[in-house]
Amino acid sequence: MKSNTFNYSLLAVGVAAVLGISTTANAAKSGSTTTGVEITNKASASYNVSGQTQPVVESNEVKITVSEQVSFSLVAENDDTAAGGKIGDDANIKEAVAPNGFAAFRHTLTNTGNREDTYTITLTGNDPKYDPANSTVSYKIYNAAGVEDTTRAVDNAPYTVANGKSFPLEKGHYIKFTINAKTINNKGGDSQQLTISAESTVLAANPAAPTSSLTNTNNSFTRLPTFGIVKTITNALDLNDNSDTATYQIVVNNDGNTAFSTDATDITITDNLPAGLVLSEALTATNIAITGQATKGTIDTSSAGDDGFNITGVNIPAGQSVTITFKVKKGGTGTLVPATAINHVKVTDDLDNNPATNNTLIDSTDSTAENVSTFYTTDDVDNVNGETPASAGDDSTVPLLTIERALTLTGVTTREIAPTSGTAGQVTHQTVITNNGQDREGDTAGELTFTINDNDGNTPDAVNIVFDTVTITYDADGAGSGAPGQPIAISPTLVGGINVYDIKTALPNGIAPTGTVTINYKVSSTNAPFFTPLNSTTPTTENTVVTLKPANEGAPASATVTDSTTVRGLLLVKKQAIDADCTGTSVGTFVTTDITGASPGECIIYRIEAQNTSTAALGFNITDLVVSDLLAKFSAEADYVDGSATTTASAGGPYTATNNGTAITTTVDTLAPQGTATMQFKVKIKTAR
Repeated sequence: MKSNTFNYSLLAVGVAAVLGISTTANAAKSGSTTTGVEITNKASASYNVSGQTQPVVESNEVKITVSEQVSFSLVAENDDTAAGGKIGDDANIKEAVAPNGFAAFRHTLTNTGNREDTYTITLTGNDPKYDPANSTVSYKIYNAAGVEDTTRAVDNAPYTVANGKSFPLEKGHYIKFTINAKTINNKGGDSQQLTISAESTVLAANPAAPTSSLTNTNNSFTRLPTFGIVKTITNALDLNDNSDTATYQIVVNNDGNTAFSTDATDITITDNLPAGLVLSEALTATNIAITGQATKGTIDTSSAGDDGFNITGVNIPAGQSVTITFKVKKGGTGTLVPATAINHVKVTDDLDNNPATNNTLIDSTDSTAENVSTFYTTDDVDNVNGETPASAGDDSTVPLLTIERALTLTGVTTREIAPTSGTAGQVTHQTVITNNGQDREGDTAGELTFTINDNDGNTPDAVNIVFDTVTITYDADGAGSGAPGQPIAISPTLVGGINVYDIKTALPNGIAPTGTVTINYKVSSTNAPFFTPLNSTTPTTENTVVTLKPANEGAPASATVTDSTTVRGLLLVKKQAIDADCTGTSVGTFVTTDITGASPGECIIYRIEAQNTSTAALGFNITDLVVSDLLAKFSAEADYVDGSATTTASAGGPYTATNNGTAITTTVDTLAPQGTATMQFKVKIKTAR
């Protein structure tokens, strides 16, 4: 607050209530009365001669006429020229005063006559925004040569002493009054008024005198700064990184556009961080920027700590500002709760820099910690969600802006595929991205990407990813109630020879917290081997790896899911056994190995087992199965036994095996997963060749 020029230590009892300013100027000087007084005189003498009394002797008569003048002046002497007044008139106007502060009004009473007179001072008014009980009057008396009569000077006279007091003054002597008028309950833009009157005793006793009393009017105008406090966060705090920092910026502006604007002097700016936050580095003058003639103040090292700061002695002229930028990190006592971690700023200003007056303004972004409404006719608005202040005196802060990114990649899938899939036989893998963090993910290009790779690095090979079939399905809340959408095609970008899929290209608004994205991709096969190695019983299985790659600030680690695709299909096993008498009553063990020692005339029973090796959970039907055994494979050494061909199957049927002259064949319409169809027939080893 701009300090007043009078002595604020002048406290006592005092000034009368106040009247409004008159629109007609009071006379600064009284009229004068002149009285002619004649003094007539002659001398006489008595004497003796020779002891005898002689006649009294009289001189000639002389006469003198005295002109007696009675007049005085009462003038207002504040320098109010900037407010449209002038020094030495009958009014002090717009004297700046703080709420509940003191206004100093100066007046001079001069005996401009040529005889002594006595003057009675009256302080009058009825303005409720003045506090007579705590106002004072000081005065000094000077002779015509300007020499002070120190024996009559009074400092801080209470109102009861000053009001109605009479002062005798010789001609040319004068009194300088200072009224230290205490205001009370006045707010920014308020005007307060009081008057001072002086009455001449001599003129009051003369009915013919033009006036015996003079009045000066005093007006004070309440001025104070208007602070606008705006606190913002210029980068967020990554809660997954204990060393990460967030940056706050505080701008304290003293609005210079109000009718009652004034400079703010010697203010204090205080910031106390919420629980779980500390300064990441000590505040220095380099953290503070100013405009115009504002000052940076002094960082209070007596309250040194990392849980906030206190800056004292800051000056902000009207229309100028101070900006403080600082960084914070996780730490200190208490638990950081981002949703409620609102960092408030407080500005404290003793409006007249006088601790004896009750006018310390506290403005804060916390509406519960300020007293703005005490000093302003309109309370300010304290925004706590980062809203832009609507008015210059409003304040704004924002909850801690944090990044707590958490993403999971789940849904390992196992699929089975035929050796040759074609398009219809391609199988689909699904992998689920879940946003478990507090922020939307993937709404910025490059922030959330994924890749799908063949684990063995050989492409093409037995099983291959069909990259142009990749789709994603979005569920906004991950609970099935978030209006899951239809599959959305997502195209890759080739980066370093690798297909990279960016979530934003298919889902511009990204994944909301708790939302999921299901990645669907297909694999195909072409003449894939049934077993690996070929002569083993180990099914060919190939893995594909989905990798989620978060990027940008606060990105969690990449995550992977490995899916597997197993080649399944028809397993054909041929077995044989000896039927020694060809009657079926002495059949040996069926084996897949060689049989030695068979004799001409004996029979061989061939059994061909066709099994659908795909599993019941993941598999597929085999349709239009034709099992065939060519006669030419054995006809030179053995003869087919007519009517011996039969077929059995685990489901369906009945099925028939026939000899078409070229081969023994059977047809099975559908062979379900894990189903087996068996064709069997008998040949007799020739006895003559």
